[in-house]
Amino acid sequence: MKRIMWIIVLAVLTAGTAYANFLDEFNSPVLDPGWQIVNEDSTHWSLTARPGFLRIVTKYAGGDTIWNLFVHREGIAENFEATTKIIARPVVQGQCTYVYADNDSLSQTKPRAIAGFGNIVGYGEGLLGWIDNNMILIPYVDTMVYLRIRTNGDTVFAEYSPDNSSWMTLISAWSPPFTEHQQSGVNAMNYPPFGGTPTTPEINADFDWFHLVALTGVDERLANGRATPADYLTVVPNPFTSFARIPGYERESFVVYDVMGRKVGIYSGNRIGGELAPGVYFIRGLDTVSAAARIVKLR
Repeated sequence: MKRIMWIIVLAVLTAGTAYANFLDEFNSPVLDPGWQIVNEDSTHWSLTARPGFLRIVTKYAGGDTIWNLFVHREGIAENFEATTKIIARPVVQGQCTYVYADNDSLSQTKPRAIAGFGNIVGYGEGLLGWIDNNMILIPYVDTMVYLRIRTNGDTVFAEYSPDNSSWMTLISAWSPPFTEHQQSGVNAMNYPPFGGTPTTPEINADFDWFHLVALTGVDERLANGRATPADYLTVVPNPFTSFARIPGYERESFVVYDVMGRKVGIYSGNRIGGELAPGVYFIRGLDTVSAAARIVKLR
């Protein structure tokens, strides 16, 4: 079974009623009517080049024109998850592909959040998390990744997984939604601010599926409308050279994962990472509900 960048074209996007569950497995040679394509170039996308996939070919986004921006037509209400599986290899700077959530395409000039796979001049190839004006890139050299945008009240999470099971947070931040016009979708392009030029090679970004679902569970917000402290872990020091700790959680256990999502150890909150090799890791509570925190061990 099969199951997006920060310049959004200022176009009027048709918004219907709030959805509950939209899944496109790209099994049909005809695009699902739930999609709208902004700045379409039909030579740079296909549902038949690789059957069962939506293929978007990266195109130079010169003059702030983003080509083939796939937007789900219906507005997003309250909390949601937008998830996709991407197969691509952005080996040249400027190449990128992503899933995004837009605050309001009618008045905003950038998405609320993206979770992407790209190559950025000065940083290299990796996974990109972007929320409002906050960005992070972590090294990643595989050709397949699951990417997800998730909201919990006024907090947004850009996440990734190597297997659609063990999810890691690239970045999370407070970012209040514009509930009337939230939308989501996917895209791939050669982006000038990342180092893309008219001569940057075009690559295929193959989307295996796209799933947009409304979350109807408990909204974990405080009275001020922000996410609960359980969504965050404060690791000190970070980066660290010998070991780190999590104040207030010294007696609890935490699982540490590498950037590929593989579990590399379980540590107590008062002494984390002593045996780890230098590198980037993610940590999540074993018995507590928390977002994964990014930690860096130096030499």
